[in-house]
Amino acid sequence: MSENVNLPLAFGSNFLRDHAGPITTDPRIAILELVANAYDAGASRVEIVWPSGVSGEIKVTDNGTGMTRDEFARRWGTLSYNRIQEQGAEVVFPPGVKKHSRIAFGRNGKGRYSPFCFADSYTVTTTKDGKRIIAQVRLTDGGSEPFHSDIESEVDSLGHGTMITAHAYRRLLPPETIAELIGSKFSVDPSFFVSLNGRQVSLQTLKGLHTVSLNVDGVGSIMIHRIDASMQDRTIKLRGITWWVNGRMVGEPSWDGLDGEGQYLDGRTTEAKRYSFVIEADVLVKEVKADWTGFFVTKRFNLVREQVHRFVIRTLGELMSESRKSRKIEALARSRTILQDLPAVGRAAVGKFVDEVQERCPSLSPKDLAKTVEIFSKLEQSKTGYDLLTQLAACSPDDLDTWNRLIGSWDAGTAEIVLNELEKRLTLLKRLNERVGKSTSDELHVLQPLFERGLWIFGPEYEGIEFRSNRGMAEVVKNFFGVPEADVSRRRPDFVALADRSVGIYSADAYGDDGEVHGISKVLIVELKRGGFTLAQKELDQARDYALELREHGCVQSNTLIECWVLGSICPPSLQFNRIGDHLKVIPATYNTVLARAQSRLFHLQQQIDRSLQERLVDPEIEEVLAASEADSLLLGLNNEMMADEDVLPAVAAVDISKSDLHAARSDSSGIQ
Repeated sequence: MSENVNLPLAFGSNFLRDHAGPITTDPRIAILELVANAYDAGASRVEIVWPSGVSGEIKVTDNGTGMTRDEFARRWGTLSYNRIQEQGAEVVFPPGVKKHSRIAFGRNGKGRYSPFCFADSYTVTTTKDGKRIIAQVRLTDGGSEPFHSDIESEVDSLGHGTMITAHAYRRLLPPETIAELIGSKFSVDPSFFVSLNGRQVSLQTLKGLHTVSLNVDGVGSIMIHRIDASMQDRTIKLRGITWWVNGRMVGEPSWDGLDGEGQYLDGRTTEAKRYSFVIEADVLVKEVKADWTGFFVTKRFNLVREQVHRFVIRTLGELMSESRKSRKIEALARSRTILQDLPAVGRAAVGKFVDEVQERCPSLSPKDLAKTVEIFSKLEQSKTGYDLLTQLAACSPDDLDTWNRLIGSWDAGTAEIVLNELEKRLTLLKRLNERVGKSTSDELHVLQPLFERGLWIFGPEYEGIEFRSNRGMAEVVKNFFGVPEADVSRRRPDFVALADRSVGIYSADAYGDDGEVHGISKVLIVELKRGGFTLAQKELDQARDYALELREHGCVQSNTLIECWVLGSICPPSLQFNRIGDHLKVIPATYNTVLARAQSRLFHLQQQIDRSLQERLVDPEIEEVLAASEADSLLLGLNNEMMADEDVLPAVAAVDISKSDLHAARSDSSGIQ
């Protein structure tokens, strides 16, 4: 039997480059790490000496806390040094310096590798507690250690601080580039001063801008600054969307979409050069990558990103409303002849389509926008044609009289809205009727999404769009059961799905006199029992307990009205509507009862019709184009000389918009689900 042999650990020659990443290969990241290290050491001054040629001595000196011999050995001798665990997140300042709040940038000690970006060795001179040590740090060719540190001397000395020196011979950037880089990546801090070759570096200021504070549920507060370059001198260099954490920029400014689908704006346009957004998200400090080139994609980051995305889209829409209106009119004017022949519903669909395209594809040129409008208008035109005449020819005289009476009382657009709404609701009720009698849990879990689309079943007050799923409340109810969640609950976290029941929670916001959200006005809880289930008092008590649980966790206010519906196949007469206090109702019912009520309610659609009529049919830009004379319309259409070749109808593939976007925009604008 052979003996166990301990094999020595060895490092490859490329280990440090792989471990540290771009900190050792990207000079921009390397110099920023050197400044950040001084900031984390509590320095108030950082003095940088930088050569102007392709080689020379670099020197970064700070007046921070410095390090003792033991601290240097600990920090330089530990791979993946945990700064938060060893020193805490708060910066410690040297003696005699006024204490204030400063959060450290570093977390894993990789900043010490940054001098290796410029040289294979460097010197650390650091002073603390009356002692100064000088250490040499150099790369190795691998083996037992990826780099080697030697403390060469230790002498008595006053003061505090650290100096990094190296003879750099690679990847040196011009001093003016270094100054601009540092100035753009760190925001102004009255307690922090940086100089380069004896001249102060002007750090980025985020003050005096149009600023909005947003609270992201489950994460915290962020600040969004909107910059107008026409009113700023310094900030004109921040073009696009820029993220900042604890006064340091993360990544680079960009107009690339946060959702990974295209751009917010084409960087070449006037609007993209004028407007910018800076997002201060200190709450995401744990999500920042070690080299500060971006964020780790976590649940917290996605919540913030979604909130920022909605804000930017909404704000850009407001800022660019006039220019988008002008572009829209120019594009519509090119298809004026087609628009004249379309019914009002078709015109409205084209108008909404143009709005949708400009929002989803902001980089689309005026020429391609006009071509896209022409294609969509012809698609709308093809939906009418002579089919109607053919169908009328097949009608009997009595049918023709009936159609004549209907046309005299209803215009086509109103009839389409009513019939579409009726079709959607009738289809929903048909699907529910087919499923409520089945006892399988899979079918039960199908019911909850269907009821979510038909909250109007429970009463006219739920007709509005303000009632929507509340995932947070669903999580509270899910924890109430104290059992592992079913697979379907993980796939659909908006409701709780267990073996014998499914619980959905829907809420509507309450608004104060100032128009801001002031909590929750009403909550609807829908508990669906398995098909064939007979309701009992304990089911009603269970629903009551859900409501009490929500109040206990602070999900709702004391005056929030909570209405609980408990549905099963059989409901004994002994079970009655319960009112508990002034703000809680528990209502037992059978599936057949609520669906029968829904059938009777289908014809109470006037509110839905009135609301839809206000939003449909009339597009102001289309009306403006059609009201203009032929000559004026032609001038509108030819306003941009790039919009030529009118006789050539391009293929859809030639336009900078995907087929999926085209289909989605058409569906949204036509109102067909």
